[in-house]
Amino acid sequence: MIAIPSILVASMIGVSLQFLYRYIPALGPDRVIFGIIKTLTSGVILATGFMHVLPDSFDDLTSKCLPEDPWRKFPFTTFIAMNSAFLVLMIALVHLQEKVNDDKTSQLLRNRVIALMSKVAGVVVSVVFGLTMGVSDNQCTIRSLIAAFCFHELAEGMRLGGPILHAEFKSKMNWKMVLSFPVTMQFGIALGMQIQKIYGETSPTALILMGMLNACSAGLLIDLALVNLLAHELYGPKIQGNMKLHVLGYVATFIGAAGMSLMAKWA
Repeated sequence: MIAIPSILVASMIGVSLQFLYRYIPALGPDRVIFGIIKTLTSGVILATGFMHVLPDSFDDLTSKCLPEDPWRKFPFTTFIAMNSAFLVLMIALVHLQEKVNDDKTSQLLRNRVIALMSKVAGVVVSVVFGLTMGVSDNQCTIRSLIAAFCFHELAEGMRLGGPILHAEFKSKMNWKMVLSFPVTMQFGIALGMQIQKIYGETSPTALILMGMLNACSAGLLIDLALVNLLAHELYGPKIQGNMKLHVLGYVATFIGAAGMSLMAKWA
């Protein structure tokens, strides 16, 4: 039972951290530290997609509990991940092709697309991780998962807080997005417990469902990290004109990715 409050607190802290700039000016979106935090969390999301979510999808969709044809004769994981990445690009293209009168409006639309897609990816990943914990009945495994998921939700919350802040939603919408994130894994844990009662951990239905969700999430996360976040931040005019910031951005990205990659040992 300690899993639910621990993960809830970690995700609340993470997603709320970047909104503290009103009280701590150094955390403002125009400050250096905010850009460093953004590249750090971008590294976190990239590693989450490659090191946590994608391998799990491979394991699920190539399991020996599934029929060899078609599950082990076609790379469903990479196919689904590729198409979910295309989906992000298509949605961004549709929104950004709307006629706007100034660069500020165009940038605002882009930020809102990123915020919404980050939200979708974060929710799906958190629910899948919650399902993973919910269907596990090994106490040793559960304890290690709680520790890993607390750090993961803290980092995911920080990553999601940046796009929400840049999207400049109205206050009510901000609160909805901030408060809805921490409950997603709790929902996943509860759902996982119910699935455990209906299906076994190696049930074909459960494996296909979780494998497809993982593959879809991986595509979303990798695309968001590389195209919408890292490329925009590391190759933007603010960092390009300052070699020190450029180096700090790359170092922060590496630290974020390395930290989440290390967590793959336990998560």
